[in-house]
Amino acid sequence: MPIQKYETYKRDQQDLTDTRLRQIRLSLIKSSARSDYVAWNEFIDWQESMTTDDAWRFLDQLRNAGLAERTVEEYMRIVQSFLAMMMTRGVVESNPIAYVIDEAEFEIEESSQLELTVSQLGNFIKSIPKPHYRASALLHAKNGIRNGENNNIDLPHLHLDHPDYYRFLEKRDIELHEQIKERPDSLYIPSEPTIGEEYNGEVRGAGNKRKNDTIIPIDMETKFMLLNWLAVRPLAEYPHPLWVTQDNTRVHHQSFRSYIKNCAVEAGLIDDTADRKFSVHWFRHFFTTQLRPGHGNYSEYLEPTMIKYLRGDVEDDIMEVYTHDWGNTIRAEYIDSIYQFGIYE
Repeated sequence: MPIQKYETYKRDQQDLTDTRLRQIRLSLIKSSARSDYVAWNEFIDWQESMTTDDAWRFLDQLRNAGLAERTVEEYMRIVQSFLAMMMTRGVVESNPIAYVIDEAEFEIEESSQLELTVSQLGNFIKSIPKPHYRASALLHAKNGIRNGENNNIDLPHLHLDHPDYYRFLEKRDIELHEQIKERPDSLYIPSEPTIGEEYNGEVRGAGNKRKNDTIIPIDMETKFMLLNWLAVRPLAEYPHPLWVTQDNTRVHHQSFRSYIKNCAVEAGLIDDTADRKFSVHWFRHFFTTQLRPGHGNYSEYLEPTMIKYLRGDVEDDIMEVYTHDWGNTIRAEYIDSIYQFGIYE
């Protein structure tokens, strides 16, 4: 049965904590006898039929059961991830939970957020042992990108101005995307792909969720970290994903979440039962807070509209202005303002 195979995959392949595996069981397979809600597999015959209305009703019954809003969001995301994998394997044709998560407002108190200084976060990033997860964490922290956007990066969308990288691309016959070919040290984040749809010949397990295509600057610290990863990156064929497993395939998007969270537990930032929210999405919150004028504990800042541009949140007219004057406006101001973690000091 697909749901049991999914649980086995999570347990055997992704090295999840017992707490996380229990969350998967309670949200997907079978709720506790003391609970006032039912798990997704009990709630609906999802292999037969499921609609957006079903997904909204599932959300409502989680909330009506008195679960903490954080738990509600976590359970919804677990079901979303499960259905995304089922789509890639042709078991289901849609993921209504993904739509509901995009539309729903999860009211989680700000006080529950883990608060770190730039120095503290830098020390944590340096402590991450695996090079691709370490580089991924730095990219999240420096640019505020979403987990799906990070997971979907292909090498044609990454322009690192370094002779070793140019040789790397030439050896593999990889051509840079036209949006960044003349923009060194930049990353192109398209508004596509969409979860479960084919993009560049590959069905993606996560979507980008970005309103507009965006060109993001890469600073020297991030550039060196990415070059270090590329020096040991396993080979992978088209579409040439940036993040690659030892099996020469794209890293699963849930792997970033689970691994970074496990590293935070090991570093003592949180524990398995902590009521403080920490995930790869937390880095997006950190980026926004630290660079917003009058917020965070970092002295430099970016204009709010520029932060929105980098996050991919702005409307078309502002996007066009920034894209047109990218070098003088976006890149120059970003490089002047972005915090440094001292990774290579």
